[in-house]
Amino acid sequence: MILICPSCGATHSAEAWENDTMARQALQASCALPPEISKVCLGYLSLFRPRQRALAWSKSLRILNELSALVAPGHVQVQGKPARPCPPRIWALAMEQMVERSATLQRPLKNHNYLRQIGWQLADQADSGREKQVRQAEKSGVTKVNRSGDDEMSPAMRRYIEENGDPLATPAMQDMMQRMKARQGEFNAEQE
Repeated sequence: MILICPSCGATHSAEAWENDTMARQALQASCALPPEISKVCLGYLSLFRPRQRALAWSKSLRILNELSALVAPGHVQVQGKPARPCPPRIWALAMEQMVERSATLQRPLKNHNYLRQIGWQLADQADSGREKQVRQAEKSGVTKVNRSGDDEMSPAMRRYIEENGDPLATPAMQDMMQRMKARQGEFNAEQE
């Protein structure tokens, strides 16, 4: 089977690339990335390739390892700005935007700083959208409690919340929950 690199045009058999230790490690590093990112990482890697030469496998491996470390925390931060949640889909979108703008970039890229900037802008937009929804819900009086991890809550924590109320709830919310429990008790008594 002959493989052709879409970024540099190099052709080799799959066995030849597997026999090269650095190539094998780079392909493994690419496959270890989240699926959204591994789909677009070859195009992103091409931004690091010098115009007249191929990208060395050792450099590809280094870039992929740096990319993995950049994506792993689940957030992005740029100097002087607050950290923002940044899931793999946002990183992938940032990489796609960079590849689309490749004609205007000074290549080869030296680091991931531009990716970090674009990722932060996209993550900031997504985060401000979530904040706007929360504020709208608070203004309308219909707040939806949606904490990540509720499905993984321990039985002891569920019992504590049932007995003592939610420690994150406001006093007004706790009062409303107590009234609802009382009504539920009255309803159950009527049913018996």
